[in-house]
Amino acid sequence: MTKKHFICTHTWLNEDAKKAGTEATSNMTEREFFDSVKTDKAETLAHWMGKEDFFFCHWYADSADDIMDALDKGGYHELMITMPSEMQRFVSVDNMKDRKLINPED
Repeated sequence: MTKKHFICTHTWLNEDAKKAGTEATSNMTEREFFDSVKTDKAETLAHWMGKEDFFFCHWYADSADDIMDALDKGGYHELMITMPSEMQRFVSVDNMKDRKLINPED
């Protein structure tokens, strides 16, 4: 199966889950965090978390189910609600090319 780009919107189930999740990652390095949710079928490429209720991750995965399996591996799935959204268009200034943008509706 060909991997696809996903943006996941996450929110904690409750304050206890938020505390458990942030405590579990508070002593991790960035590498340890990314390794904790990496499988053969899914990996996190970027992660954004602030003080708001929602946080976000960029995933490269075979499917949304594979993302959920990776979150289970890391012990995070039971702490949060996750909405994976497949993104047909992924562009970045880090890898800019002079090609026409993909139309997600095609």
